[in-house]
Amino acid sequence: MKIARARRALSVLVVALCCALGSGAVIGGAVPADAAGAPADRSPVTVSGTGDLADLKVTVAQTRHLVNEVVKVSWTGGAPTRSDTSYAADYLQIMQCWGDDPSGPDPEQCQFGGSAALGPGAGNQAAGAYTNGRQLSYGQLRDPKQEMPPPSPTGISYVAFHSVTGQITRTGNSNDFFDSNTTNEVPYARTNPDGTGEVYFEAQTAVEAPGLGCGEAGAGDKAQAGTEGRLCWLVVVPRGTTEVDGSAYTARPSGFLESSPLSATNWERRLVVPLHFEPIGQFCPIGADERPTLGNEMLAEAVSRWQPALCRTGGRSIFGYAQVTDDTARAKLGSGTPGLVFLGRPAAADQLPAGAEPVYAPVALSGLTIGFLIESQSSFSAPEDVRARDGRRLTGLKLNQRLVAKLLTESYRDGNSRFAPSVENNPFNLGHDPEFVALNPEYADLDFGGKLGDALVPEALADTARLLWSWVDADPAAREFLDGTPDDEGRYGDPGNAGMKVNPHYRELGLPLDHFPKSDPFCQQFEDRPDNPLCVQDKHPYTSDMHGAARAAGRGDPLSRTTWDSTTNPPAYKKDPAQPAGQRAMLAVADTATALRFGLIPAQLRNAAGKYVAPATAGLLAGQAAMKPGAVKDVLEPAPGDRTAKAAYPLTSLVYAATVPAGLTKAEGKDYAEFLTYAAGTGQQPGVAAGTLPDGYAPLPKALRDRTVQAAATIAARAGKAPADADPGSGTGEPGAAAGGGMADPGSGTADGGTSLGVTGGAAGGAAAGADGAGAAPSGSPKPGASPSAPPSKAAAAEAEAALTPPWVLGAVRNVVLIVLVAGLAAAVAGPLLPRVAPFVAARLRALRREDGT
Repeated sequence: MKIARARRALSVLVVALCCALGSGAVIGGAVPADAAGAPADRSPVTVSGTGDLADLKVTVAQTRHLVNEVVKVSWTGGAPTRSDTSYAADYLQIMQCWGDDPSGPDPEQCQFGGSAALGPGAGNQAAGAYTNGRQLSYGQLRDPKQEMPPPSPTGISYVAFHSVTGQITRTGNSNDFFDSNTTNEVPYARTNPDGTGEVYFEAQTAVEAPGLGCGEAGAGDKAQAGTEGRLCWLVVVPRGTTEVDGSAYTARPSGFLESSPLSATNWERRLVVPLHFEPIGQFCPIGADERPTLGNEMLAEAVSRWQPALCRTGGRSIFGYAQVTDDTARAKLGSGTPGLVFLGRPAAADQLPAGAEPVYAPVALSGLTIGFLIESQSSFSAPEDVRARDGRRLTGLKLNQRLVAKLLTESYRDGNSRFAPSVENNPFNLGHDPEFVALNPEYADLDFGGKLGDALVPEALADTARLLWSWVDADPAAREFLDGTPDDEGRYGDPGNAGMKVNPHYRELGLPLDHFPKSDPFCQQFEDRPDNPLCVQDKHPYTSDMHGAARAAGRGDPLSRTTWDSTTNPPAYKKDPAQPAGQRAMLAVADTATALRFGLIPAQLRNAAGKYVAPATAGLLAGQAAMKPGAVKDVLEPAPGDRTAKAAYPLTSLVYAATVPAGLTKAEGKDYAEFLTYAAGTGQQPGVAAGTLPDGYAPLPKALRDRTVQAAATIAARAGKAPADADPGSGTGEPGAAAGGGMADPGSGTADGGTSLGVTGGAAGGAAAGADGAGAAPSGSPKPGASPSAPPSKAAAAEAEAALTPPWVLGAVRNVVLIVLVAGLAAAVAGPLLPRVAPFVAARLRALRREDGT
């Protein structure tokens, strides 16, 4: 396992996307699906069964330009799954495989069997003993077409796993390359009574599945260096009603199918779809100039798409990207060697050197969302029509500010602990909250036992967290609840509500904050292990970033550690398995692009005008149009409390690129200007191929694109020149513009982008743009409040500069970079930030000490 993980970590260092491969021939008898309304470069594919499965048609919604993402797999013409409470017969089994043979993979090349460690079946829905494993020994049941491999010392034969690296594991269901926590297999996919079904399958690259190597650059007969990575396969094995020896499943003592899908007779019925991945590895010209950039996570998905195209156009420079907090980006901007940074709010005057003239340019319009993956789960008393929908995905979710406040303050019992006295009289979760059910009537008669009490949230500081809390704070009903008024009392209470109260550890919470506190100190004690209590953060941990939150939610993985393992040394709580398919209910705070990448559906949020709006293009554009200039007048600020913006998505976020041209060399200025010109042009074209704008972003309105192009010209003209030497006519200034070439008229903001943006007037703009949020108060504090934080010091800026070791890539390594940068920033400004960091550090230290048994 350590070898595989090390290989995975190394491979992350070269993760990148590349140019798209045009459509080619579909192999294995597959034909292009009807792609009406879908971009052509997604290349959906439909495959059909044969013989008694001739009516079965399975469609994979995207087969090209794949990265680590979730892909919809749907089907029609299937036989309904036998039993609505188990998997007895007539279901599909889905897996990802590698293989260079153009006819498809062998069973030895497939990632399947990891879920066997959890036992057969899905959650409380039973299945046959060997159906989710690699075992071929079934007792009296024998497959006449299967050549049995040599047995293990215990006399059991398995389908060996042949990894792409050449390593072979001959026995067991899991191995050094995958286990129950990492596999993407879908061992049981239910077919509905009407013959249809769907699952959302996680396509994994060589980073997530090193045993498959999907997307490795220049590998395999089908890989074309520079355009496509190693080809892999999605394999669907339909299970009918007969076993490998021809007997009916009802003849088995268990009353279930029992054999593995990898068994020869079952494998013959497989449907195979090729998966074309973007390349992982060296995709840019060797020896090209490297230009580092860094910034917040809202731009990560866009930059990952732009990087391969940027290094093959214009000056062919390589643009690295390090994901850091907005505070670190502002520190870098004021460091004297600014590079190019991306942030949500501008730097305050006292964060910049005297005389500095920063330039701000809009580069991406997106939103923060609460993404959800919720499958219908009927209550015991639900009517038959509701029970018939069990396991089907719910596609709607509305949340108002008070409901979000409940989710983010550990106020639901299932978002905290059912034993915590702080929430003992509150509803278990959203499904038990009358306020939520009244707003979402389709959730009536459902029961999510232990789920939907909170949302996965990132730990890092962010301007987007501040945006979310500002939206909550601007709503009088949410504010009344946070100040301690039950939801059925007060001016904004409803007598039909449950009388739910805010967790007292959050009462009178000072907002806005730039993070998501976890302030309840409750730990459940056990007599048999008094030194190892189960604390709230064991059950509801942070994620490192929004990418981690969205991916975990898309896998149905709450990341909790609640299962006591006395066999480890020292004993500790081990990670819980992901929620089984058909019984998942997950929420995550993430940017819209990452949420969509991992198959989450963005919730509709209530804006200040009382309308529920999703972060689709129209809502994001309306949200941008409602923005107003802030203290730095060339930078627009979100207006989540605007009661006149009826069509606006309330958590719309506009990301700015920023630099100080005088701190750049002439060559750097030219390259960064090229980046901005690309971002404002080709980079705003929606698509899934390299160089395009991913789903979840709205193309910038023309007025914003024009301002970015103007800012690019200003950067190129002023780079390498001291402010006094800069050509006053080289920027975007107009008569009456502020000193330094800033635009004098910021405009009013219209749906087509009628907001004036460009370069700032020197260091003007005041100090109003600094970081304002304070962290969670130490555990037990009754009134956690917000207090101003000092701007990052020059030492913090130096730390940000030291972190620039290109090329930067996305993937798991960005989490390491983020941790290092945040740690350095905290050390540099320990005095002012200690109250904000201390609760997080203390909680982590407690968790580590529990794991180590100290």
